[in-house]
Amino acid sequence: MCLLIAMRLSYHRLAMLFLAAPGWASACWQEAARQHAVPATLLYAMAQAESALNPRAVNRTHYRVTKTVDIGYLQINTNSGMLRNLGVAPEQLFDPCTNIHAGARILAEKFARHGRSWEAVGAFNASCVTMTPERCRATRMRYAWRVYHFLLMSPQTGNAPAQARRHRSGHQPG
Repeated sequence: MCLLIAMRLSYHRLAMLFLAAPGWASACWQEAARQHAVPATLLYAMAQAESALNPRAVNRTHYRVTKTVDIGYLQINTNSGMLRNLGVAPEQLFDPCTNIHAGARILAEKFARHGRSWEAVGAFNASCVTMTPERCRATRMRYAWRVYHFLLMSPQTGNAPAQARRHRSGHQPG
């Protein structure tokens, strides 16, 4: 199953998902997905992987090295160049809609650079600036698998951990 098929939902199913899952109540997921031409289901799965759907989440693990933190649903990094590009201030990333739109835009940029691929999904999480190419690939694929797991576990696809395990036989998700 390719990435696009894994993320494709009918309007009815997407509406049911908004009603069934906490966090989907906001129209921001759909609006950001439409505006930036990225799948809402993928954004939501990425938010599950990034912050466990916590809009107030802050990751400070790399602060000593980078002097930046990751904020909100999609753990948007506070790198000044990135924030300037997005047109937001760090404190604005605590607003769920701002965070979702920023994440959707970053994902769209990763798709433009890497194609609509799991590599692009992995690049959302790992910029790989200080990593070897091998470590970069491994880090990105580990993240892509985590997101894929959340896609499989979403209400529209049902509980499918066996399918996820089957795909882990050395092949990329999808």
